[in-house]
Amino acid sequence: MDAAEISRLVEREIDGNWSRSNAHGVDLRRCLVKPTKGVYEDCSGSGSIELWLILEEVPEDQSGYKIVFDERTGVFGLATRNFPGRPDGLIGFYGSFLETLEAM
Repeated sequence: MDAAEISRLVEREIDGNWSRSNAHGVDLRRCLVKPTKGVYEDCSGSGSIELWLILEEVPEDQSGYKIVFDERTGVFGLATRNFPGRPDGLIGFYGSFLETLEAM
């Protein structure tokens, strides 16, 4: 998959409902980012994993939760900033993009 395919997948799920939010007040238009691949540390202690970054809760400084996508399994998950010098940490997988947004 490439960034454009992943963006289309997310946009199909949003289905034009850009006003949808969650308990954290996420604004989809502001918080969705161009999908980029990165390495995340699995917080369960099972090593690292390559995932696509899809959404930044606080895009200005990347301090909030992140929604990531595993193209191998087709599931979305939550990640968060880690200690300086370490990759961001994968918290877990929650299913679809909208299920993950709600789980935040």
